Amino acid sequence: MIRINLLSAGPKGRQAKPQYDVRAQVLLGVGLLVITLSACWWYSASLDDEIATRQTEKSEKEKQVAQLKEQVKQVSDFELRKKQLEDKNRIIDQLEKSRVGPVKVMDHVSHSLEPLKLWLVKVGVTGQSIELEGRALTNDDVVEFVNNLRRTDYFSDINLQESRAAVESQISLFQFKLGFRLKG
Repeated sequence: MIRINLLSAGPKGRQAKPQYDVRAQVLLGVGLLVITLSACWWYSASLDDEIATRQTEKSEKEKQVAQLKEQVKQVSDFELRKKQLEDKNRIIDQLEKSRVGPVKVMDHVSHSLEPLKLWLVKVGVTGQSIELEGRALTNDDVVEFVNNLRRTDYFSDINLQESRAAVESQISLFQFKLGFRLKG
């Protein structure tokens, strides 16, 4: 008769090999594969989202840089226009100062000339000093002109540098030179 040993340990003392369920192992392998693939997909999706976020930030930063460049250009244009206007204002101020000085000098000198018979040949204004050259019919007219200039509050240090008799076009007259300074 045939004997079948159903016990795990037999007379020979050998243990029986445990039997694995292949379906459970395949199911476990497929489950691990699905979990690994889903983890990779999730990581890839998060990286894609981060890349999209970074690209959006980059485009916003590029727009800001373009705006800032435009503002820098506007500021530099403004500074250039400001400098040009300041230069123009400085030139206008210089012209105003130079225009007022000779005009006022001529005004005061012309008031001193009115009743007299003399005329001016040259008027030179250099800063605060003034030089006049002129002609008169009499020496008394020259003296009266000098006295009229002294009466104004606009001139100081009036000095008759030269007064001499001369003949021009067969007319006897006096040539004179004056030097004086503006007050102030």
